[in-house]
Amino acid sequence: MHRTTPRAVRGVAAFAAGALVLSLAACGSDDPAPGPAAASATGGGSIDVVTRWTAGNSAAQAQKRVFDAFTAETGIKINLTEGLEAIDDQVETAVAAGKSPDLVIVNLFDKTVGWLDAGVTVPVDQYVKDWGLAGKMKPEALDEWRVGGVAGGQLQGLPFSGFSWPLWYNTDLLTKAGVTEVPKTTDELIAAAKKLRDADIGPVTVGGNDWTGQKLFYQIAQSFTDAATMQKVMREGGYCATASVLNGIKLFTELRDAKVFVDNAAGLSADDMYASFYSGKAAIMSAGSWAYTESKASGTGIETHTALGGFPVPSGAAYAKPTAYQGFTGVGFMITKQGAEPDKIDKIRQLVTKFYDQPTVGDFVKDAGILPPITGDFASSATDPLLAASLGLDAAVDYAVLPDVWIGSASDPITQVLTGAYGEATPQEICEGLDTATKG
Repeated sequence: MHRTTPRAVRGVAAFAAGALVLSLAACGSDDPAPGPAAASATGGGSIDVVTRWTAGNSAAQAQKRVFDAFTAETGIKINLTEGLEAIDDQVETAVAAGKSPDLVIVNLFDKTVGWLDAGVTVPVDQYVKDWGLAGKMKPEALDEWRVGGVAGGQLQGLPFSGFSWPLWYNTDLLTKAGVTEVPKTTDELIAAAKKLRDADIGPVTVGGNDWTGQKLFYQIAQSFTDAATMQKVMREGGYCATASVLNGIKLFTELRDAKVFVDNAAGLSADDMYASFYSGKAAIMSAGSWAYTESKASGTGIETHTALGGFPVPSGAAYAKPTAYQGFTGVGFMITKQGAEPDKIDKIRQLVTKFYDQPTVGDFVKDAGILPPITGDFASSATDPLLAASLGLDAAVDYAVLPDVWIGSASDPITQVLTGAYGEATPQEICEGLDTATKG
């Protein structure tokens, strides 16, 4: 679902109570909560949780098993609210209405990057130490959740769902179209797209009007740019003024105009992307490891003839190999001010630390395709063939800069600009729009 200086959440206090507040009515219950002494003596009580893992998602099943076991062991009830697509707005609305949850299970993305700065959540540096997690957690996973995405920044939450984010290639469709090898250069990709179209097969499918299109755009736009420069441009702007980035934007439009993307990509969503790839209507997509189990659940058999790789690179690229994403800014745990209150925090401790038990993490690796944020041998849990394949991608790809933390709360206006990029916008119009969105 990476910004150096998080923006303050836009207008948290200005959100009024509305329909989203009703969906969070269980949170911030008016029932009196037992004090710390009573809770420790008698067990029980409750935790109000909003989660990104919702019904139908494979991670939701693993999450339910944790919740059920936790309640059986402790007597502590989980008042669960499923997060909507705009979970950040949903939680902010609840906080402003005095209905704050105690714990939010959410991606570090868009507005959540600014929650610590805005006072919605609390830093968790001390909790990591006090709860015995410091020795378990991978330093690189923790660093991605620190302010600025660097060692030394305050820890905004606890990472849990690490991910790989490769390109998926339907090898049956490539073969049918006469494409004998997965393309590794953009010239090869353009040639493959023509052959696919000649065979009435869609080339690269992508949700041009949502986050999937945003991520793929940035993967292409940074083709000629080193990581530090790209991070700075994402954070501060300067898309038009930075020649290497502007060249990457020009590359994107060249691929678009060569019909590398499926028709009407600007009007498609992530759901459209998955549906067209799983059903064999398109041969290529960019999707994360969270979709591995969903691809199998689609019942189309797509997982049996999918090869994972990177996005092809142009001549003169800053990367030696095709690019992919990986990181730990997938779903994690963010503790609100209410959750940090004395009558709640020990309950939060018991729940969160249960998620980091080795068997629990292994369960999520097996059923939800996460890359674990803790040390340990989870190879036996990687039973999904696509997950197993993704664990061996390091030799085949270079990893690009994932934009999430760097663009922060500018994500929504940037996505609006990029919908036009998948349409007919020129490189100059795109870079100007991105500069305006970033500085706005």
